[in-house]
Amino acid sequence: MIRSMTGFSKIEMEYAAGKFSGEAKTLNNRYLEISLKLPKIDYAYEKRLRELVKKYVRRGKADITIKWERLSEQSNTLKINENTVKQYMDIVGMLKNGYGLKGDLTIENIFNFRDIITYEENNNISEEGLVLSFENLLKQLDEERVKEGGIIQNDLMERLEKIVSNLGEIEARHPQTIKIHEDKLKERMMEVAKASSLDEIRVLQELAIYMEKLDISEEIVRLRGHIENFKDTMNSMESIGRKLDFIIQEMVRETNTIGSKSNDLYINERVIQIKVEIEKMREQVQNVE
Repeated sequence: MIRSMTGFSKIEMEYAAGKFSGEAKTLNNRYLEISLKLPKIDYAYEKRLRELVKKYVRRGKADITIKWERLSEQSNTLKINENTVKQYMDIVGMLKNGYGLKGDLTIENIFNFRDIITYEENNNISEEGLVLSFENLLKQLDEERVKEGGIIQNDLMERLEKIVSNLGEIEARHPQTIKIHEDKLKERMMEVAKASSLDEIRVLQELAIYMEKLDISEEIVRLRGHIENFKDTMNSMESIGRKLDFIIQEMVRETNTIGSKSNDLYINERVIQIKVEIEKMREQVQNVE
């Protein structure tokens, strides 16, 4: 089954303590690249969330942003940083004892020091609630990518059918082309042989070797094999983009060989049509996971 590397999803889920909202988009990329933008308090869960992304996205660039909107301001509290206060008090004591300085530390002085009061942001969504919401976002993204992949697969199948049709015409035409070419070449070579007293048997042997080099039967068989391999691969549940790209390279190789071996206009026109379809397939495959 084909999955597109491009996709987008957006969800909102409400809880008693607040609202989860998330956006996810994926783009073409040679390897898997994950970018997560999380609320500050949720970085503790980042590793688990990244593992979830890998479960649904195997290749491509994934950009995911999640937000947590709290319904109650009570979730945000001010706290005294007791360790910092103690350190300031210790320093004041050392200055008095060590340098004979005088003076008292008052509450007004303390509030002028840095980091005495801290802002604590409490996350009221549980880890399981966060993971559930995050996975729902990824599932929706996967559905969109599968839907887009289905469109790509249908297009690839149509192009494969056109290639098979042109290949069938080439295969049907080839024996006739070989026969015509062989007869003309044989006639000319025999004329040369008679004029120059060459051994006719040797001439016929060389002709057979030459005609064998013009035979495209093996290339047609291999190209058909690549086409079937391509179809089978499209039905795989694995990440198949790279494999499809490799198969297309082999299809191009066989098609080029057929074109180079043939000097028949009818066959070469079909070869051009096959190349056009393969190139369009290559463009589509660049978007397959």
